[in-house]
Amino acid sequence: MKYELKHFADGFHEGRDDDKGNELTNHIKTKVGKYQVLHSPSKNFVWIKNAKVAGTSMYRGVFEKEVDDLLAYKKNPNQFDKWWNSLTDEKLNDYFKFIFVRNPFDRCISAFSHIVVEDILQSHFKMHPILHPSEGYSPKKNLRMSLDQLYLLWNLFAKRGLNTYDINDESVHWMPQNILLECNGKRFVDYVGKYENLREDWKFIAKKFGVSETLPRVPVSQTEKNHGGDRNSRQKLNWKSFYIDLEIIDKVAAYYEYDIVSLGYKDKITQVIEKGVEIRDFLHKPLFSDSMYV
Repeated sequence: MKYELKHFADGFHEGRDDDKGNELTNHIKTKVGKYQVLHSPSKNFVWIKNAKVAGTSMYRGVFEKEVDDLLAYKKNPNQFDKWWNSLTDEKLNDYFKFIFVRNPFDRCISAFSHIVVEDILQSHFKMHPILHPSEGYSPKKNLRMSLDQLYLLWNLFAKRGLNTYDINDESVHWMPQNILLECNGKRFVDYVGKYENLREDWKFIAKKFGVSETLPRVPVSQTEKNHGGDRNSRQKLNWKSFYIDLEIIDKVAAYYEYDIVSLGYKDKITQVIEKGVEIRDFLHKPLFSDSMYV
């Protein structure tokens, strides 16, 4: 089966020559937001902290411990705001700006599991504790959902809730990534690392800023904590198994169309379709051969 990106024009959008003023500053303030930007004056960097790309491990595991003047809005809002309010394009152009990105199909599943599933399960436990085992049960350790329920919820999320996000709440976990690294079609970051090549790409950043080259695992989602294992084993979990419905594949591919093409993930469309067809064929196989009834 051949899948074509229907809405993406050939080539990338070119920035306008007549752009004036603090265009990049306005873009970062209005479309990226202060929760996803970190800055170190001594290291002269701006880190666009994309969700679901091991950002917590980078922040808590390394930067927070080894970069004394790291400014993060959640931790030191007054200092951050002073810097934030003084931003100009001239200052931004002087910083080394970097970001890590992830396969949109995979990142979407990770965001769904972390934000949507965990929120629903924990809310259900709080509202209906009588329906859950009382002895030794904890919503932080025993998150439970059948595969049927999980897939139904994923189906609803992908078809109805995916295309809505707010840079000031948890829905940033599934926002398109190109917004975090492009302004009017022009890439403004100096380095794009990939989650799929995390070990080597992190080493580049670590060497550049003189921090630890070993990125520790700092799990933030409960599903990640429950799974255990190292990052490599968790990356092998089959995210493609969620993409059985071609309508969902189309929906996710259309929403992340620019990301898929501009960030180099076009091959993932073929992978999800092939896996979806494989799973559907398996599910439609008869449980018993005809010879058993002769």
